[in-house]
Amino acid sequence: MGTDPLTLGGLLEAYAKQAGATVSGNALTQGIITDYYLPAVGNTGNSWIALFKKVHDTYDPKAPFDGNVLYGEAVAYAFVQAMMKAGKNPTRAALVSAINAGLPQGPAVAPYAYSATNHDGVTGGYIGMIKNGALVQQGPVYVTDATPTGAVTAYTGSEQTAPASGMP
Repeated sequence: MGTDPLTLGGLLEAYAKQAGATVSGNALTQGIITDYYLPAVGNTGNSWIALFKKVHDTYDPKAPFDGNVLYGEAVAYAFVQAMMKAGKNPTRAALVSAINAGLPQGPAVAPYAYSATNHDGVTGGYIGMIKNGALVQQGPVYVTDATPTGAVTAYTGSEQTAPASGMP
């Protein structure tokens, strides 16, 4: 799930060097097929990637901008959404109630599934292939539900655009 080309390539390259091989991480990850539920880090035309890259470059420019950073920023953004819904002086109960009432899609490529009885999170994703060190989406975003016989269908909604202010 969510193979990050930069992280996995670096790990594989390090292990290859320990074994005496000299091969790049890009060569080792070339052609890997994975699934993902956030926009690809290399998709600089995506408003969420642009926003999260700006945050990254402002507050942590020494760290690589990879799938791990993207995931952390996406989780932080969802948490801020929940905290804002919970009110000015949130309690644990208010936070749980806010999440159970549903969260906007945010940076995920498919909607969240949150209710008092469902905490599934993101309802879908896409298949991607690593090409030249970058994750490239292959085909549409697919969604399903938590039922044992839930159909897998192409998502017909649209990805949300990041707010210009960066705040939910």
